[in-house]
Amino acid sequence: MSQPGPNSSETRSPARRLFLIVTVALLIRLAVIPFTINDILSPARDHWHFGYEEGRIARSIATGKGFGSPLFGETGLTAWTNPIYPYILAAVFKIFGVYTAASAWVALGLNGLFSALTCIPIYFSSRKVFRARAGWWAAWLWCLFPYAIYLSAGRVWEYCLDALAMTLVVWVTLEIAEETSLKRWVGYGFVWGLAGLTNAVILSTLPLMLLWIVLRRRETMLEWPRRLAIALLALVVTVSPWFVRNYATFGRFIPFRDAFWLAFTEGNTGDTSDLYPDWTNPSNNDGLLEKYRTLGELAFMQERRAVGLAFLKDHTGLFVRLCVKRAAYVWTGYWSFSKEYLENEPTEIPNIGFCTALTVLMILGIRRAWRAGPVVFVEAIPFLIVVLVYPLIYYIVYPGIGYKHPVDPMIAVFIAYWAAGRRRNQGSGAGISMVDQAPDYSGRDATVQAATSGDLGAGPASPA
Repeated sequence: MSQPGPNSSETRSPARRLFLIVTVALLIRLAVIPFTINDILSPARDHWHFGYEEGRIARSIATGKGFGSPLFGETGLTAWTNPIYPYILAAVFKIFGVYTAASAWVALGLNGLFSALTCIPIYFSSRKVFRARAGWWAAWLWCLFPYAIYLSAGRVWEYCLDALAMTLVVWVTLEIAEETSLKRWVGYGFVWGLAGLTNAVILSTLPLMLLWIVLRRRETMLEWPRRLAIALLALVVTVSPWFVRNYATFGRFIPFRDAFWLAFTEGNTGDTSDLYPDWTNPSNNDGLLEKYRTLGELAFMQERRAVGLAFLKDHTGLFVRLCVKRAAYVWTGYWSFSKEYLENEPTEIPNIGFCTALTVLMILGIRRAWRAGPVVFVEAIPFLIVVLVYPLIYYIVYPGIGYKHPVDPMIAVFIAYWAAGRRRNQGSGAGISMVDQAPDYSGRDATVQAATSGDLGAGPASPA
């Protein structure tokens, strides 16, 4: 930790301040649960809203039938989704009962905890790139972030755990760029592996994250091939048990999950009445559900693949237009102004304004990072990688507020950087100060000096 100086209020007792922010964030999320829990506990469709497919899988695990039956009835083992959250939910069911009020409170409380804990990597990653002031702004912004509050208190799903995992990998990526300890490189790969088992889409950012690390280490003349190989090996070792389980269960290699082509066909039918019409999912379509039961999961997913590829071949132009429309939805919240759609989505209009405002403010934060100079902007690239790369898969299939949630912490980081600088500028009555523009990269400078002098025995101490 940097020593208290002229801005001692920003550096005093960060652990205490973080504890306060996390506590406030958790209490806010818990306070919202009473307003949403009745929807979760609805017995309609055999408690379908209590976790949807992941709730079904969790029930199957908790009742001793294994990782299976994601829909209605017992349909056998599955690779429908990633394993970590269903196993967490299964532990809740095992202790507090399947689809009980106690389980709903605990599941939503865990979501709130995951969301509140996300304040920690948000603060440390923001502080490393943009100084402590922006870090505190980002942490408080996440504490009050409406989407984070809603998704944690209103949905039994993995959204909040995904956001925490994504933010953790960004933080450890920023830290590992100057790290020499082999043990920490093993830990880096392990974190990526756990993130992939939580949500495999997070791994879409891995190639560019690793490229950024390589370029940073080449700049400071730090060795990277061996350490990169160690991290990748740790990642492979972490995810291998799940791959082995899938191969043993289905007799073929299934990386993470097998439901991509189902998601693709759900979003690409030509029916634009909704983000994806309900009839495209087996949970809402008796014909598809019977086909799933009859064919079995792998054959059903292959059939969905054939349907999806046929649509892509016959309606290429429409597919491109849908991708553009989905990308616009991710950043503006706009899908349709039709009367039928707005009747089913009564909050659509205010959400468009709010989502668009967040995007505009994020762009202002990115612009400020660019204007701050190459040193600051280069350090901020991992944030930008998430913003640009993570949503790409949802442009192809179908988006949603929850699916975009792992990007939301990065949006908060850039907005906080813009807001912190604007507040400082208004207080000083001057332009952007050089003190605020230039984060403390003394550790990085020390690394460069050590490299040029031939002393590469140890890297700078991690502020974490």
